[in-house]
Amino acid sequence: MVEVEKKKLPKSKLHVMADSMKISVVFKKRPIFAHELSEGELDVVSVIQPKIYVHDCKYKVDGVTKTIENTEFKFDNSFGENESNEELYFFQVRPILDLIFN
Repeated sequence: MVEVEKKKLPKSKLHVMADSMKISVVFKKRPIFAHELSEGELDVVSVIQPKIYVHDCKYKVDGVTKTIENTEFKFDNSFGENESNEELYFFQVRPILDLIFN
């Protein structure tokens, strides 16, 4: 089992410990893969804890002008592609292990 000490995590994290909520809804973004980029795919999701933004490329009604529509979703915790699985474990799993096993 991986242990992550609180003091090793960046202090700027605003994640909430899972045991402080009755229900916790979490989002974890995976990185876009090199082969996806080479095939012309775009990274269309941004994570800014506790929200995620989905960027949808569209054309305006004139059919020529390009625009980006941003849709916002809010979660209890959102983890970006640069955040480790250990951080996710520290905030979401570890606090409720006793509850799960009891």
